[in-house]
Formats: sequence, C-alpha cells, structure tokens
Amino acid sequence: MQLRNGKDESGGIEGLPLQLMIIILVATMGAAILVGWMGNIEAPHSIGDVDVDPDSVEAGADGTIVEAVTITVTDQDGNLLEGATVVLEGLNVRVSDDDGYETAYLVTDSEGKVTFKNLNVRQPGNTSVGFIDVLVTKSGYGESSDCRITVVF
Repeated sequence: MQLRNGKDESGGIEGLPLQLMIIILVATMGAAILVGWMGNIEAPHSIGDVDVDPDSVEAGADGTIVEAVTITVTDQDGNLLEGATVVLEGLNVRVSDDDGYETAYLVTDSEGKVTFKNLNVRQPGNTSVGFIDVLVTKSGYGESSDCRITVVF
C-alpha cells in the first residue's frame, strides 16, 4: 500500500466513477446500434392518386356501357405505378368478351394505366343512378378504394 500525502491510492479508479464509465459505454454502443439499424429503413410505399376518366358513364337498357373507362394510378410521390391490380366492384359489373362475361380486373401498364372496354352492369331495382367502386392493390403498396364511377341508367 502506497501512501501519498497521507492517502491510500492503491485502488486507482474505483466505485462510482467506474460504474458511470461502464453505463456511458453501454449507452453509447446501444445508441450506435439503433442508429445503424434505422439507417437501413426505407420510407413506406403507398398508392397515391387513382384517377378515373370519365368518372361518370351511361349504361344502355341492356346494361352495356359503350364508353371505355381509363384509370391511372400513381404512388405517394406522384410516379406512375406499374403492376397495380385494378378491380371494379358493384352493380354486378363484368367485362364482356367472346367467351361471355369475366370479372372486371386489369393490371396497370408502364404508364400506370388500365382501360376497361365492353363493361356490362345490372341496374339495382328502379334506380336511375348506381356506383362502381374502384379497388386498387399492389404488393408493398397496400390498397386504395377511394374512387368511384357513377353509372347513369
């Protein structure tokens, strides 16, 4: 045991200062790990706008909609969204082709667009107006159902 100025200094750094240094070291390492993990997180993707042209169509007595309906889909940044599935629902809407009727769904092209032709709907009772809901989905982007097409009978 060495004495200097009458004090025992053989222990060096002990007690509270050593514990404080360990806590600071652990907190610093933990913060560095969290910041490293958060640096790899990407902003989430989502479907932005769904634009329907025209947003109102007229159906004939047999339920046929002669006018083509074009739908354009963008992401949250306004970029055209390729590969999104667009489904039309309501009024028993179907696409007519040579083989009969099929569910009305298409996948957007490189310009973020789909065009539905030869749509056929069923009038609900004696109403003069009905609605077709536009549902858009894409893996990693979620879904959007904020858009409707008005059908006048």
